[in-house]
Amino acid sequence: MSRGPLLFAVEFPLLALSTLFVGLRFYCRHFTVRKVGLDDWIMLVALVNVWVIGVINVFQVKYGSGTHVMDLPFTPDLFVKSLKAWYVYQLEYLITLFFVKISILAFYRRLSPAQGFQTAIKVVAISVTIYTTAMVFVNALECPKDPTLAWALTFPRGCNNLVSVYYAQAGFNIFSDIVILVLPLPSLLRLQVNKRKRMALIVVFGIGSVAVIASIARISALYIFQYSTDIAYDGIFILLWSQVEINVAIISASAPGIRPLVKPITGGSTTGMSGGYTYPVSHGNQSRRLALQSFAGTSRGGGATSKVVGGRGTMNESEDNIVTKSGIMRTTDVRVEILPDGRSESLKDLEYGHGR
Repeated sequence: MSRGPLLFAVEFPLLALSTLFVGLRFYCRHFTVRKVGLDDWIMLVALVNVWVIGVINVFQVKYGSGTHVMDLPFTPDLFVKSLKAWYVYQLEYLITLFFVKISILAFYRRLSPAQGFQTAIKVVAISVTIYTTAMVFVNALECPKDPTLAWALTFPRGCNNLVSVYYAQAGFNIFSDIVILVLPLPSLLRLQVNKRKRMALIVVFGIGSVAVIASIARISALYIFQYSTDIAYDGIFILLWSQVEINVAIISASAPGIRPLVKPITGGSTTGMSGGYTYPVSHGNQSRRLALQSFAGTSRGGGATSKVVGGRGTMNESEDNIVTKSGIMRTTDVRVEILPDGRSESLKDLEYGHGR
């Protein structure tokens, strides 16, 4: 019996979901926000790399991962190919996680201009970069005198035992995942949002926490792998939890980017965008989402029109049209009614937009 089908049953649906979310993210950023940011491109690189891991996993299963050792035709060719697949996988795993985390941190830079917050982002980004660079070298040179010994028939002779390194990597991943997850919380907790937006935020961060849980579960898979008497069969769980960890991180990081598609559900407005978009203007009542600055109304032949000017209301890089380069901008939903006698009333639904 092979555990390969179990890996594929988890891996490919997750890869499809990651691809869908990143695709929708680019659609919204290009057609709605009219601005594809650096964080989007970095996440696209991460998506390509996670697909590379998926392909590597297929070869790992082909070369014995997930199958009982006693059921494998132990040939030199199969052994070498299995070691090569694992060697490439351990490097690709580190690189993919790096791009996912850097993409999230690049997005965070737009959340608030506060110096402390920006400094924290830089510190985390530098730490992740240094860690990834060091670990790539450690894994690539696991056989210091001759890297090709990592897939030689004599393996593990002449090579370092990386078990302790794998645990250290897992520990750093969990710690950095938690730090990245909670980093924007102080800014977001200061936002006053309606119930639906608050629930959307909870869902996004709830999905992100699943990636942290997957990182923790991966440690248990490493423990099983370390003490297993059937390494090929039990090692499949490392591959499985790695897929969960990376793909869920991509999905949760891309979720805020597709919010323009689900604004009616999360409490956002589906009309009224600047930067090339126009608001529908009608006599009588008008409702718009804008940064409130000034109002002016004029009567016209018994009917009425109104002109609303939005302070800092130009299109920006935010999915919710409320994030400016100066940080979190307070927005209001304003309903303006121009009565025949020239009087006006406004009903303010106080909200602070998602993400800023």
